[in-house]
Amino acid sequence: MNGKSWAMALIAFGAVSAASAGGGKWESRGEVAGESRVFTDDDIDQTEDAGLGMFARVEAGYRKGRVRFRARAFARVDRRDESRDLTAFEEAWFDYRTGAWQARAGFQMLNWTATEAFHPADVVNSRNLDSNIENPEKLGELMVSLRRRIGDGGLTFYYLPRFEAPNLPDGSSRLSFAPPGVDIGEALWVEDDGRVSGDSYGLQWGARMTQTIGDADISVHYLDHQDRQFPRFEFEPQIGRARPVYLNVKDWGLTYLHILGGWILKLEAAYKDFVAPVNPAYTQPDHGQAAFGLEYGWVYQGGGEGTAIFEGQAALGLTEAERAAISVFQRDLLAGYRHAWNDRLGRELLVTAIFDVERSREILVNVSYQQRLSDTWSVKTGLRWIDAPPKQGQPIGLESLHESNQLFLTVSRFF
Repeated sequence: MNGKSWAMALIAFGAVSAASAGGGKWESRGEVAGESRVFTDDDIDQTEDAGLGMFARVEAGYRKGRVRFRARAFARVDRRDESRDLTAFEEAWFDYRTGAWQARAGFQMLNWTATEAFHPADVVNSRNLDSNIENPEKLGELMVSLRRRIGDGGLTFYYLPRFEAPNLPDGSSRLSFAPPGVDIGEALWVEDDGRVSGDSYGLQWGARMTQTIGDADISVHYLDHQDRQFPRFEFEPQIGRARPVYLNVKDWGLTYLHILGGWILKLEAAYKDFVAPVNPAYTQPDHGQAAFGLEYGWVYQGGGEGTAIFEGQAALGLTEAERAAISVFQRDLLAGYRHAWNDRLGRELLVTAIFDVERSREILVNVSYQQRLSDTWSVKTGLRWIDAPPKQGQPIGLESLHESNQLFLTVSRFF
């Protein structure tokens, strides 16, 4: 049974169980959106420079006593760029709470970060990489979790029986890291014995401790799982296909967030210890990643709010060439500004720029604006600009997206 079948079965079982139990409280909501995006022409016939599609998300929840059930899924269909078509479950779980204990089983979405663009500790859920590169959409992860409340936090254990592969755009997409015209095949996994397998089931587990101390939130975690961030590739040139190869990794990490008056300080760090594969071509160097964030907010006389954002990230324990090969943001800084009008339309403007401080001329600029049009309609628009010309040979990192500049518009209806 594949991941979608598991989720559909879980949703159906949850709905039948809740309905047969009677009582309780149901809630549901949804969203339908029209999405368009246009890239600057790259004069390459194999790539698609425009997209025009529909997006839908539905969510349902049930609560009765100590039992909760929730399901949320989305689908996207693009008539201009079929490589964007995707259906995914974000959540589909049962939850039971008693005293200080909480047990949950099903597809879950975990948020282990608070930063705008750099997320070294937020490594559990796979991503849809045909989206914003600095904050891609998350996909649900099948897992069982058991949490024990401790003080102003808790200790959670995780068991993850399935390897959920990220959605990597094919070479026809302007946001793909693959050469134009190259298809992305099914994922391969380097398991804990170092051998490569196409089997997407196996043992993954982890634990995370969280605690609030005064105005600070602190967490530490350990994961023994399949890494989703740094794949190698197995190329099949005879059929124009590349298959991503993901390694088993032991991952230690921490997060720290502290509110200091109008300031918010954020720190994240992680260290990855990769299992050595039998095939040395798939070897990935062990390394650390660290990120920091600093925000300062103020209120304007008219009631609006401004926030200055400053973040940075660095890969540690690697050479310059290794850093550039494994990460888009290997030594980068972000500067940004968010303005919220705090009016009935919920108008908000966000401007960010990410600069590579080690490799010359690698810049990503994002400008977005959103607001409500009515109680049920909203609009979001903006532009993205990427300047990262290849330095030499095959493009690496952000160079693969050089001049993938785009304008986008999304009009949504909520129900």
